[in-house]
Amino acid sequence: MSDSISRTRKYFKKYRHPGLRRFNGWFLGLLGRYALRPFYRVRVELTEPLPAEGPLLYLTKHQRNEDIPLGYGYVLDAVRPDNWCVMKDSLAKPMYMGFWLQAGGIPINRKNPETSKRELLLAREVLHDGHSLVLFPEQTHYVNRMGRGRLPGFRFIAGKPRNALQIVCIGFEYRKRGFLRRTEVIIRAGAPRTFTRNEDPALFLHDCMQEIARLSGLEYPFSLEGKRQPLSSPARTR
Repeated sequence: MSDSISRTRKYFKKYRHPGLRRFNGWFLGLLGRYALRPFYRVRVELTEPLPAEGPLLYLTKHQRNEDIPLGYGYVLDAVRPDNWCVMKDSLAKPMYMGFWLQAGGIPINRKNPETSKRELLLAREVLHDGHSLVLFPEQTHYVNRMGRGRLPGFRFIAGKPRNALQIVCIGFEYRKRGFLRRTEVIIRAGAPRTFTRNEDPALFLHDCMQEIARLSGLEYPFSLEGKRQPLSSPARTR
């Protein structure tokens, strides 16, 4: 039995999750690279090569729904095939016929996360089993501005890793280019970081949120305690 099949059966038995299907992730990437091409001109900027193996947590800016297929098509699938993502629980409704679940989506009830303990445990296990996992630390869309990074999800999923955990910050910047011209999308990835069991998760996430803002051409207007700070310059930069 292959390792991927074994893990899929384990995730279903422990968490009632159908597991990752390669076709679903490939199809999302196809949408990002080709179906959205008439509307977006995408440029990817990497600080360093991204880790192609081992546990990898992407902390990603969430501007629009298009972030997901564009991210799959231009970053995730270009690096490795084993990509999972923490998603809102509404995408697990029967009307979607399990597509988002089998694309590696792990549904979390953002309003009542205490009801999603099983799914949070799955996200942590998937990551520490050696997969790639995407987490939107703002937990919802914030268009052209930053939302506050939500600590509980990051702290629970990252946990206290036995070995250093690889973390990459991803920024999305959308630039309008005029009537009937494709919107420019710049996807920027920071240099891989490492998170260890001795790190303060609040300090670490705050630093990551500042990096995500820079990568997205924005400013992060929150102090470590979560209070808004006055912006010293316009929120959106060029």
